[in-house]
Amino acid sequence: MTGQSSSSNDPAAPKLEPAVQPDRNTDRSLGQILIILVVMLVLVNIPINYYGFGLAHLRPASPSTVIYEGMLLTGSGPEVYLLEDHKLRWVSSPEVLERHFGRQNIELVDDTLLEQFGQGQPIRHLIRCQGSPYIYAQENGLKRSIQEPFPATRARPWDKVHRVSCDYLRRLPDGLPVEPQPQS
Repeated sequence: MTGQSSSSNDPAAPKLEPAVQPDRNTDRSLGQILIILVVMLVLVNIPINYYGFGLAHLRPASPSTVIYEGMLLTGSGPEVYLLEDHKLRWVSSPEVLERHFGRQNIELVDDTLLEQFGQGQPIRHLIRCQGSPYIYAQENGLKRSIQEPFPATRARPWDKVHRVSCDYLRRLPDGLPVEPQPQS
C-alpha cells in the first residue's frame, strides 16, 4: 500500500474542481444583443430630414417653457415679473422677491413673450404705522408714499399692508413718491 497513490484520501492535497462549461445559450444571447445594438446605432444615424440629420442629432432648437399663472419671469433686462391674472406684475425690489417668493425659480424668456401680456400693479412691500391712513412702499431702505388709490383688501399675501411701529417708519428716509400706474 505504500506505493499506491492516495491523493483522494489525503486531506492536504488540493481538490480539483471540474471546469465550468460555457453555456451555448449565453453566447447566442450575447451575439443577439450585439446585433440589436449595431442595428439600433445604424437606424438612429440614418438621415431622416432635409438637412441630413438622423434621430441622434435631432433636438429642439430652443428649450420650450410652459408658462403658467404664478410664474416668475424675466427678459433681457433686470426686471422680474409675476404672471398673475394674465398680467405681468413687476416685483419692485430684491427684498420683495426674497420675502414673498423665496427660492422660486425665475424663468428667462424672450422679450417678445413678455410683450404679449398686459401690465398689472407692481408688487411692493407695503407698510404703515398703527392709526395712520398713509401707506408707503419700502424699497431699498427708503419709504415711498403711495400716490395711487389702494384697495383696502386683497387676497394675495404680497398685496397686504404690513404694520410697523411709527418710530420705525419715522426713521426710514423718504424716497420719491410712487407714481400711479396706468391701467391696461
